[in-house]
Amino acid sequence: MDFAVVLHYLPFLLQAALGTIEISLLSLVFGSALGLAICLMRIGNSRALSGFAFVYVWIIRGTPLLLQILAVYYWLPTVGLRLSPYVAGVVTLSVGISAYYAEIFRAAINGVPTGQAEAGYAVGMAPFQVMRRIVLPLAVRPALPPYVGQSITLVKNTSLVSVISVKELMFTAESLYSSTYKVAEILGTAGLIYLLLTTFLQAMQTLLEKRLGYYVVK
Repeated sequence: MDFAVVLHYLPFLLQAALGTIEISLLSLVFGSALGLAICLMRIGNSRALSGFAFVYVWIIRGTPLLLQILAVYYWLPTVGLRLSPYVAGVVTLSVGISAYYAEIFRAAINGVPTGQAEAGYAVGMAPFQVMRRIVLPLAVRPALPPYVGQSITLVKNTSLVSVISVKELMFTAESLYSSTYKVAEILGTAGLIYLLLTTFLQAMQTLLEKRLGYYVVK
């Protein structure tokens, strides 16, 4: 491996990594909010909303993310909705991850002992208050490991939006090695950057688990 090539192109890859981080953060925020909404629909009392949420999760989890990206970018314009590559990428990643987050949240919420919610109702709390003040806080700890796991997958899946020319890390790496033929050096460096990003998420998971464990013990 030619380390001179690595050092020369590293600034370009690090700049592109900022785009990957931005896309990941936006998709994580929007995907988490949408996933929680879908989860609440799924466990709610409305059969129509619960059915919609079930079908939503079934379709999103049952089709490849790459297919979803291509469909959003190339199919939506045929019905009058044209999105830029960046927006299409963020929208698709957000929708794609939301289905997995929804199931993670649902499992965590269903795992909260019913007695905890009943205690809230006994002191006069409304259902919304019980969910916000009792159920959701208790569901955070069991949801954390699979949530971070899916978030790591999200970071890696940002590479797929390169197919619609979103200028993130993988798109930049492909452009560089296509013009320089330094495949090992450039892809190796890109892989190391992805590894550092996902390692940071794993470290945050460990830190949060320790913090949550401390408060549970106290």
